[in-house]
Amino acid sequence: MRIAIVEDDDKAANQLKKCIQHYATKHQLTIDILVFNDGVQITSAYPDNLDIIYFDVQMPVMDGMTAAKKIRQHDPQVLIVFLTNYVQYAIDGYEVQAADFLLKPVTEFSFSAHFDKLRARIGNHDRFVTVKHGDEIDKIILSDLYYIESAGHYLNYHTKDKVYKTIGSLKNASKDLADAHFFRCNYGYLVNLALVTSVSSNTVHVGPFDLQISRSRKKDFMAALANYLGTAEL
Repeated sequence: MRIAIVEDDDKAANQLKKCIQHYATKHQLTIDILVFNDGVQITSAYPDNLDIIYFDVQMPVMDGMTAAKKIRQHDPQVLIVFLTNYVQYAIDGYEVQAADFLLKPVTEFSFSAHFDKLRARIGNHDRFVTVKHGDEIDKIILSDLYYIESAGHYLNYHTKDKVYKTIGSLKNASKDLADAHFFRCNYGYLVNLALVTSVSSNTVHVGPFDLQISRSRKKDFMAALANYLGTAEL
């Protein structure tokens, strides 16, 4: 696992690095840690094969949110976590699909629970579902699946490249994908929470798609999204 820390405060960077190393030792993980002093450093020489980036939100030269937006343009898979003293930045994190937010100062206790969630998400990167139509079977990687749409007795799987149509029910799809962080925003749509970019009023923006959130499901949907992003306690 390869992790980057982007933090202008050496003391804070070293504390986070210590938490990561202690977790890795306890769970027998091999982890490579890279440290950058500001957003310019990591965006100008972006490392290969990063799994997680920890961004301090407030930094001189280039802040963490600006750097995260630049990185997200060409790396949709890396998990982004923001380090901040201010909980209001959690809302801005929707735009870059932030995986979590850690309030400073980071402690080993809070970090352990946080990193357990990240490891589960990394494990889901290669998960897939199979969709059968006619005599063909297609394999759909979950990280490419924006949402599933109910259309009568059929389901439409909307991905980055195409739409796959198959016989099925959204109820069964919801059960199958519950542990992969898919949640219904209304009667007809099952949304990949990992690909939500923002929510405005009664609309959830999932990649290039704008989907309606029903009034009856909005409270539960927003709770599921907040829980997924790790902001329920904020």
